[in-house]
Amino acid sequence: MKLVDIVGLRVSFRQHAGVVDAVRGVSLHVEEGESVGIVGESGSGKSVTCMALMRLLGGAADVSADSMVLDGVNVLDANARTMSALRGKSAAMIFQDPMTAFDPVFTIGHQIVETIRTHRRISKAEAREETVRLLERVEIKNARDVLGYYPHQLSGGMLQRAMIAMALSCRPKVLIADEPTTALDVTIQAQILQLIKQLQKEFGMALIMITHDLGVIAETVDRVVVMYGGKVMEEGPVEQIFDNPRHSYTQTLLGSLKAAVVNSPAAEEPQSAAPALELRDLSKIFVLKRRGRIFHTLVDHQAVKGVNLVLPRNKIIGLVGESGSGKTTTGLMAMRLIEPTNGQVLVDDSDISTLDHTSLKGFRRRMQVVFQDSYSALDPMMTLAQIVAEPLNIHGVGTYRKQTEQALDWLERVGLDRNFGQRYPHELSGGQRQRVAIARALILEPTVLVADEPTSALDVTVKAQIIGLLKQLQQQLGLSMLFISHDLSVVRALTDEVVVMYRGRVVEQAPTAAIFARPQHPYTRSLIDAIPVSNPRDRRLRSFLSAADIANATPRLSRSALAADADAAELPQLVAFAPGHLVEAVVTQ
Repeated sequence: MKLVDIVGLRVSFRQHAGVVDAVRGVSLHVEEGESVGIVGESGSGKSVTCMALMRLLGGAADVSADSMVLDGVNVLDANARTMSALRGKSAAMIFQDPMTAFDPVFTIGHQIVETIRTHRRISKAEAREETVRLLERVEIKNARDVLGYYPHQLSGGMLQRAMIAMALSCRPKVLIADEPTTALDVTIQAQILQLIKQLQKEFGMALIMITHDLGVIAETVDRVVVMYGGKVMEEGPVEQIFDNPRHSYTQTLLGSLKAAVVNSPAAEEPQSAAPALELRDLSKIFVLKRRGRIFHTLVDHQAVKGVNLVLPRNKIIGLVGESGSGKTTTGLMAMRLIEPTNGQVLVDDSDISTLDHTSLKGFRRRMQVVFQDSYSALDPMMTLAQIVAEPLNIHGVGTYRKQTEQALDWLERVGLDRNFGQRYPHELSGGQRQRVAIARALILEPTVLVADEPTSALDVTVKAQIIGLLKQLQQQLGLSMLFISHDLSVVRALTDEVVVMYRGRVVEQAPTAAIFARPQHPYTRSLIDAIPVSNPRDRRLRSFLSAADIANATPRLSRSALAADADAAELPQLVAFAPGHLVEAVVTQ
């Protein structure tokens, strides 16, 4: 029986610049218990198709179809009460950004309990116990504590698990997952994908996986629908699509997945030249409130512990690690956007750690950052041309007309048409907003760039373009980049050296080729093992290391095996395992 049957769906949006056709005659069906993947680049219409099915599009959308049926109900003719009953019971949705899907003023427990009681006639106490069981089922260990947490108090991975728990609370017949792992690190992504598949099998649900990541498609679905420009380009079993794609666009997508980016040799700087950026013994302690029965207590949380990092000129250093490892905090301290508790930040051999705001402005033009969350990083009241030109305006570069022209040129360089300059951030897809954020950061042609997950929301084809653009700028401008990412395939293609962080400290550092060929720390090996497969025939059930497993497997190296002298100690320390290869290990005699 078909749970979802869409025939000839058309969706257009009324905007200031005219009407935009987002979906053009799409047909889609999903059987009971089936796993279907919808893949395509940003703006291809894959999310809009499922939002139209759920009747979640705003008033600016014009929706029509020959037929659109969900669980036997004609969605086009259904009234508000019927649709409210369908949402949750017949179909539930895991949204791309769980932070915007949860209400920030209510606790996680309140929101899931409310969802359960909306669709099922049970008491509040019973709904609360059901919520605890669901949170435990999605592997949130301290489920009863999380009931009282607000969304901002959970990490991205934990919040996504809570989103899955809420989606499952009414036992839906079809689960729609819209980019459920986009902002998650590689280990959490692997856990979430494995969890979704386990829950699908346990509850007998159908699954619609919306993603631009072909690795996610290879891991999770049985049938693939490829979309481009609001149309279906190709459809078929996942093995057929990967082994023998027929449409040229599908071939391009798979080619972007498999193609390796060749790093061109960068011009070598003299050995005496000061590094573009240097972090010396950088640490950060946050003071957190811990709830008590009556009073709050203050506790110190050490997010970053004594990080030393050198970013040479015209080089790209990859900073990787799971959510909460301290990599973003390290990057923001390097930009002086978060004040370090201890340590120094040196730019071109100048210590900027103690500079005031006025003195720091001169360095800002040379130091730029691309933030992970492009939606909150872009001013919703400004057009894209104004957003990209804003750095030029702040630093007084050029006239207004020249600033606007340069902004439009940069929109083109990151793969957007010049007519996008008159649009606003809310009119763009997630991937398109990320491109705008990259253009804004690069318009000043900085020498030091901290890129915090700059390609996390981009599809594989645009991701390859951005990698190529960053490499080109590196060669043209002598750009030095601290590249923070959970996407190890991008790190492998783009970076010269990789620094692995775990629980606020560096546990391994080496040239990129050495890290992927000979990882020494167990945490590094677990990161590499969690990379999604590039072919569905390589699927496997993964096992994940706990913190205790990682601690027990920490390397024990004798002093004679090290490339440099080190003191024997019972506690792990960062030592030179080979020239240019540092690893956290216990040193023995």
